[in-house]
Amino acid sequence: MKKMTKLLSLVLAVMMLAAYAVGCAPKASEEKTEAAEPETIVSEDTAAGSEEEETTDENGTHTVTDGKGNEVEVPNKIERVAIISSMPLASVYCMVAGDNQKIVGLTAASKNAAVNSFLTRIVDDLDEISTDFSKDGSVNVEEVLLLEPDVVFYNTNNASDCEAVEKLKNMGIACVGFSTTIGDNNTVGTFQAWVKLLGEVLGESLQADAIVKYGEDVQKMVAGKVAALSEEERKSAIILSNYVNNTITCAGSTFGRYWLGAIGAENPSTGLETPTAEVNLEQLYQWDPEVIFLNSFSAYTAEDILNNTAGEGQDWSGITAVKNGEVYKMPLGMYYWFPPCSDSPLALQWLAKNLYPELFSDLDMDAVICDYYSEFYGIELTEEDLNTLYNPPAESAWQ
Repeated sequence: MKKMTKLLSLVLAVMMLAAYAVGCAPKASEEKTEAAEPETIVSEDTAAGSEEEETTDENGTHTVTDGKGNEVEVPNKIERVAIISSMPLASVYCMVAGDNQKIVGLTAASKNAAVNSFLTRIVDDLDEISTDFSKDGSVNVEEVLLLEPDVVFYNTNNASDCEAVEKLKNMGIACVGFSTTIGDNNTVGTFQAWVKLLGEVLGESLQADAIVKYGEDVQKMVAGKVAALSEEERKSAIILSNYVNNTITCAGSTFGRYWLGAIGAENPSTGLETPTAEVNLEQLYQWDPEVIFLNSFSAYTAEDILNNTAGEGQDWSGITAVKNGEVYKMPLGMYYWFPPCSDSPLALQWLAKNLYPELFSDLDMDAVICDYYSEFYGIELTEEDLNTLYNPPAESAWQ
């Protein structure tokens, strides 16, 4: 019995010693134990499920809401894109996607703009992109089908394109509409909406988010500066949407009204209720703007107006903008800068800078443009490039 008692006492002593040893373990050991992350174990079933999900995603579809409010089911994997409307969407597409490898169709007008723009720097084999479906300003549905597009992009504000789209939809083609009249024709806002929609269609949301943020910051910066102007300090300005031979058209109720409002200009042409309106020199003399912006749709230059070499027998010399040498032609970068395009945040800054050079004296447009092209297009512009951007060649005019 005594032996049994001793044995039990020995066992209890050993247990107490072990417990004491654990309780007196170094604190660092406890911290290491707590900091250690548990090992992640992936079962064979889980791994197999992930692989299956990836395969399903690539071969499946997802739904987006386009610029017309339609829910459109588009492929997750898009290899062939046809842009059937004449609009700057190709430049925005390439900005978001990083290349044009999937564009198989463009209108002739859009392709001409691309050929004479910096889009050639990020577009491979531009000559091989078909324009066959675009004839006489209408869309040939059969030619579009021959392109075998995975998705078709179109302008929701073009009635004839919308008619062609209805036929394409009935044939099982995914058609995504892009509106050109977003936010009361807010050009930068329209560009941002296109970026977001393209990001959803293509799954390129990270690049899209950064582009949209840049545009928002630019709008806030410009709005903040021009808000401080008094009524007496505001200059009057107009935008000529085109000037061909002796025909002058003025930008009216859409993009022109937005641009001039955004940069704090007094707009004598605000009464125009159509997107563009033909005007004569007599009307321009009545308005007598202090600044004239000429859209790059025109083959004429600012110097042609200043030197009276534009048109035949048209004398611009008595208009205040001409007398003061304040006529500026809008640049052509990735696209014409007048309508919404991937350069729209740059266009807003350029217009504001030319209208109020002192107010925007801290804005170095050369540096702004170079930084933007480097960050969002991966292109390093030279001084010669900038000169070409500021002075579009005559052959780049709207056709």
